[in-house]
Amino acid sequence: MTASTRTLVTGATGTVGSTVVRALRAAGRPTYSVSRGGTEGTHHFVWRMGEEEPPAELRGSWDAIVHCVADTRFGLPDGDAEEANVRPLRAALSLAGPDTHFVHLSSSFVTGLEGDITSPSRDAYRNSYEWSKATAERLVHAERDNADIVRFPIVVGARADGSLDRYSGFFWLPAAMCNGAVPALVAEEKGLLDMVSTDDIAAHVTRLLDSGPPRGHRLSVLGRGDDAQRVGEAFDTVLDALNDWRAENGVTPLDRLPYVTPQQWNRFYLPFAEEYLDRMQLLKVTAFRAYQGYLSVTDPFDVTVRVPDTRDVLYRSIRRWAKTHETSARRVPRPWRA
Repeated sequence: MTASTRTLVTGATGTVGSTVVRALRAAGRPTYSVSRGGTEGTHHFVWRMGEEEPPAELRGSWDAIVHCVADTRFGLPDGDAEEANVRPLRAALSLAGPDTHFVHLSSSFVTGLEGDITSPSRDAYRNSYEWSKATAERLVHAERDNADIVRFPIVVGARADGSLDRYSGFFWLPAAMCNGAVPALVAEEKGLLDMVSTDDIAAHVTRLLDSGPPRGHRLSVLGRGDDAQRVGEAFDTVLDALNDWRAENGVTPLDRLPYVTPQQWNRFYLPFAEEYLDRMQLLKVTAFRAYQGYLSVTDPFDVTVRVPDTRDVLYRSIRRWAKTHETSARRVPRPWRA
């Protein structure tokens, strides 16, 4: 790396992108950033990627581009998911020259139901998020002779204190446990729930950029693999973190929710319950159905970069969520009644 090296990070105010920007700047790499909203500042620009032309300051040669833009909502219509996860990538690729080190951040779940990204069929994926992220990976292969693709599973906060710039995705869990959004945990209790810290992703991206562009397409898969927490262990960690925080703040502790396997829930419980649930209860149950597949993973990811243990990171992240979302964390769930 030289003093004149220029790096651009997209999605720079997101959960992962913000940490990547801080890590690269801390490493002494001149880093520019871009996001859809917010306030422009020194080396930071607002750009609705894929919807408008880039600011003049972003045109020209880039030594490296780290593409972090992602909308992780599972329930988006296909067209909206494509606009959120594919069109911004096209815009980022348009800024890259032949010598640009391009790093695309993806997802461990991108292989969908068939175990790879080759199928363009929507039916090969659990949801529009997976399908759009697979489309994005295929686009990188088609448009670039060389690039780094980085996949990672569920993201939690910083290793030191669990902090995140934005709590999204997995953090539906503590909110749901506090507000009583679901009557049971529809999951495989012995399944694997792989997680990484934002620090793990940022450190790996920094190493990739320091090593220089790959000769072809280089895939990194971050995670714990067969050392990942079991679903039951992870949920117990979440419950312990919430109840420790609630005890310190004089709030009634939460009860441990029962486990129901997805097969039991969908075949027996839900068809019976639907007749008796009110509209709001049905909306909650339907919304959380999208997470069943991710809480029922029994085969570990084939990781190429094994990150340190994440149990304590999950505990710190949930406590940090409670501290920054105190109103939600103080709620007392009401029992479900027909």
